[in-house]
Formats: sequence, structure tokens, C-alpha cells
Amino acid sequence: MDTTTVIAVIGTCEPERRLHAQYLAHETGQELIHAKRLGVAMDPVREATSVIPWTLSSEVVVEYPIQAPIQDIIGSLVDPEEPTRLGGVVCVLDATHFFGELNRSDQVEHLEMHHGTAFTAMTARALLASQHIEYCSTALIVNWQRLPPEELSLIKAVIGELSPLARVVLQGDEQWMRELARTDAKGENSLPDQQSDIHIRPGWVAHLNGQHASRHRNPRVASMRYSNPRPFHPIRLKQVLDEHIEPGESGIVVRSCGFCRLATRQGITAHWSQTGAVMSIEPLARDTDTFTEPLSFGQDIVLTGIDLQPTALTRALDEATLNDRELLSDPETWRYMPDPFPVWVTADDRRE
Repeated sequence: MDTTTVIAVIGTCEPERRLHAQYLAHETGQELIHAKRLGVAMDPVREATSVIPWTLSSEVVVEYPIQAPIQDIIGSLVDPEEPTRLGGVVCVLDATHFFGELNRSDQVEHLEMHHGTAFTAMTARALLASQHIEYCSTALIVNWQRLPPEELSLIKAVIGELSPLARVVLQGDEQWMRELARTDAKGENSLPDQQSDIHIRPGWVAHLNGQHASRHRNPRVASMRYSNPRPFHPIRLKQVLDEHIEPGESGIVVRSCGFCRLATRQGITAHWSQTGAVMSIEPLARDTDTFTEPLSFGQDIVLTGIDLQPTALTRALDEATLNDRELLSDPETWRYMPDPFPVWVTADDRRE
């Protein structure tokens, strides 16, 4: 079976993504599948998988719409049962809207898979924008020419923290496109062929593994790791998020991600994912789901931002965990603590 090499083009700014996907396809001489073509389908990722084999070229550029989750895109292209090979993920980033996109709270509707069943889900645009950066192999910054050098440096450094393995290139640099096309043809320097390897790309995972090394630095941009074995008290955590982290009392937290535990939801490790003013805490695994060691016994979170004050952030988050009296009380009483966070809906719940 012939294999088609795919360059996936993503980005939350639709006009810029479309323009540069067209330009990339033209300059590399590859066929282009437009996001508008895929966006008419309920599942754009599956639609792309069905269309790619019908292209006339062994190399193709696919522009994906925003409602196509990046992890699903990568998974579909590295699936050994599909005749595709992932040549790269290019994330188009408009420099004039870079930080604005990471603060947008409007929701994007998309499909989500749970145990093989598809459900409609809503995800904040800011979270999708940060995930695009985290999973890209090339971050293409466009419309950067009129930005002050310091702001461009901040953008590069934030990208470097979120995606340390990504190549950061500026609009107007044509060399990277020639290298991308040539590399794809030879089958070298592509993204890993296994889905498990791709999960090491986000910067927060690299930080947790002690493997983070960014090529783009700015003294104002940094990441810190917060760890605490105690579970969070939901009300106090909500207060810290609303009154401390979101207003930027201890620096601007652009992105934070990791594992956490709420006292009211015992035995469950949750995924903490925050971008700008948007926060998501979703269940990952129960302690009883597997015989392996739990993902986390408490909090293990990486916070990335500008002018961060690690000591103050640590103190604020520590105050949101259970105090000594609460920790020594009967754990059965924890579930009756006020909990302002959304109820977790499982796949079984959605089927009912």
C-alpha cells in the first residue's frame, strides 16, 4: 500500500492559517486539502483520513479546522493501519493576536471519543490554542514585523516553554519550507511514528520528566513546578484561581498543566489544564482502575508565564490544600465540602 506523507497545518486564526497553508502547498509543490472541505463533516479528522488516500500526490498538505483536536489529528496520521505518514505539524500563529488567542474563553464545539463512542464536547478556544502550540513541530509566526523586539522575544520564549522541541520560524524565512519538503521526501527528521512518543512533546510533560530545554529564552518568561501531596479544598482552590492566579497577582500565568486531586473526589487523579482565564479540571483515572501506580498522589503541576513569582504562587496554592485539621479528619467527611467545580460526566453517564 502506498503511503502518503502529510504536513498538518493548524492554528486558531482561520484567515492566516488558510493563507499560509495555501502558500506552503504552493512553495513545496504539494496537493492541499482545505479546512473548509473538512469542516463540513461532523468529524473533520476522520474526513481527512478518508480523503487523503484519494489525492494524486504522495505528499500532501492538510489544513485542519479548529474543531479538529490536535491529539486526534496526530493519532490518525501515525495510525499503523492507515496509509499515512506524519511529516510535520505546522502551527500558524498571528503575532498581533498571540496573547489574545491564549485568553479567549469562547467555546468551540467538537467531537470527543470515549471508549470508542463519539460525543459532542465544548472546549474553550484558549485551551485549543495552547494545545496547538504544545503539539506542533514547527511554530510559524506571522505578522510579526511591526512588533517591538521585546514582545516578539516574549512570544518566542513562551512558545519555547510550551513546546521545547518545536522549530520557531518567522514569516519570510523560506528556508524552513524547503527543508521541510526535502526532509519529508527523504523520510528523515519527522515526528515520531508512535503515538506514545508524541506525548513527550508538550513542555509541561518535559518539565515533569526533567527533560525540558528550550532554545528560546527571555528573562521574563519561565516555568515552575508545583508539587504537594495534600488534596485541594475545592472552595479555597476556586478562590486562588479567581483572586490570585487569574488577576496576575504573582505574575501572568499563561499556561498551567499537570495532575491534581480534589478532596471531594477521592481516589481520582484529574488533569489540570489552564490557559489564561480558562480552567479545566477533568478526571483521568481512578486509583482502582489499574494495578499500576496512580498518576499522582497529590498535586504535580507546571505553571508557565511572564514575571512569575514562584514563592508567592507556591504559598497561594499551598493555602488551597487541606490544612492539618482537615487532613486528619475522617476522609469520608471530605466529600461534603462545598465544591464549585463542574460535575464530572463519564462516558457511561452520557450514554444514559
